[in-house]
Amino acid sequence: MNKVRTLFRGAVRKIRGVWDDEERRKELIWYIVFGVLTTAVNYLVYWVMRNVTGMDHLAQDSDAYRIRANVSNLTAWVLSVLFAFATNKKYVFRSGKRMGDGAGRELAMFFMSRVASYLIFDLALFTLCLYIMPDLVDKLLMNVLVVIFNYFMSKIVVFRKK
Repeated sequence: MNKVRTLFRGAVRKIRGVWDDEERRKELIWYIVFGVLTTAVNYLVYWVMRNVTGMDHLAQDSDAYRIRANVSNLTAWVLSVLFAFATNKKYVFRSGKRMGDGAGRELAMFFMSRVASYLIFDLALFTLCLYIMPDLVDKLLMNVLVVIFNYFMSKIVVFRKK
């Protein structure tokens, strides 16, 4: 029990440290704001695509339903990644790099990290969860996990400050 209490207190100290640092606090707040907006873009595009593909007229346990869910999900992912890169680069991590100055590396790393999160959460886990829950609930859960994963990838790998 003491180990759990010690770990909890350490986590609280780290969170307070982030919150007390104005620069890091602003970054985190902006990331949350644009994470919510990116999630909204993702969810809206998915909803539109599920209607365009006619998923509502298919049995949820059919292969056709799962294929259309994944096509809708991929379309939503592509558009939300483009939105996320633009907003994260400019507003969250405030990277002023231009194409000859490392922006190409940022773009490549951003997309590679997003591909990793897509494969882990939006393809594998999303598809597995379609067997046990409705697609819209599954989609929301995956978006929460993706936002958390992507923050750390962006902070540590993509937009790291040297």
